[in-house]
Amino acid sequence: MATVLELAREVRHRLNTKDSGSLYVEFAGSTSEIQMSDGVVRSGRTAFLACFTRNPSDFRFKSTAVPDTGAHESGISLLNEAIEAIDDPLLVRAWETHMNWRIVYPRDSSIHNTFVRDHLRTDPKQLRRITRLVVSGSATLEAPNTLIADEIREIEMAAETQSWHEVLGLHESAETTEIKRAYRKRARRFHPDRWVSSPDTRLRDRAEKTFKIIGRAYVELTQSRPVEPQRLIGAKPRLSFLRKLVGFMQTLP
Repeated sequence: MATVLELAREVRHRLNTKDSGSLYVEFAGSTSEIQMSDGVVRSGRTAFLACFTRNPSDFRFKSTAVPDTGAHESGISLLNEAIEAIDDPLLVRAWETHMNWRIVYPRDSSIHNTFVRDHLRTDPKQLRRITRLVVSGSATLEAPNTLIADEIREIEMAAETQSWHEVLGLHESAETTEIKRAYRKRARRFHPDRWVSSPDTRLRDRAEKTFKIIGRAYVELTQSRPVEPQRLIGAKPRLSFLRKLVGFMQTLP
């Protein structure tokens, strides 16, 4: 299960990088499509705002050429409008999964070095402001190091024994659709773009290596031809590999 917060951050990322393609947002029983190109939302305003009225089950971006239909909604201002339109209970539920994360925003001492849980049941305007700051990248979130470090270690240990299902947190009987879903979820969690602003350089490097391991696990579980074993833990992965892996993620159906 994803959240409107994660969806907003994904939209902001695609607008900032001026990617051209469609973001498919999956809800229970339906799928919505958000078309973007050159930092502009090409989809209709009403359809775009409707994507932020409930938490999605998942979302995925596919790079494609987007035809010019005449709709040229300003991407950032429309995203800000969507954030303002999220109702308070839904916003709280979206943040609950990050309640133990630390907020980094030195410009405001009432926010800086506080935890998300400190704001969940207080002034909803403050939580909405934090949402805008985090989505825009002005404020950053620090994951609980002990929790994320444990998760990384579990993935590293599974990779050492080439237990690729365990890397993605799956049972060995998992079907292709389950593998894809688990891959997208973990790849988003450890995507280098999500950790580039972390002040903990060691944790950032480990998250980057974990992203590479997750991609290797997906390849091993979905391609019939065996891949020659490679040393996964050690030197920092080359940027060219990460770029190829990011491009591969965008082509997933």
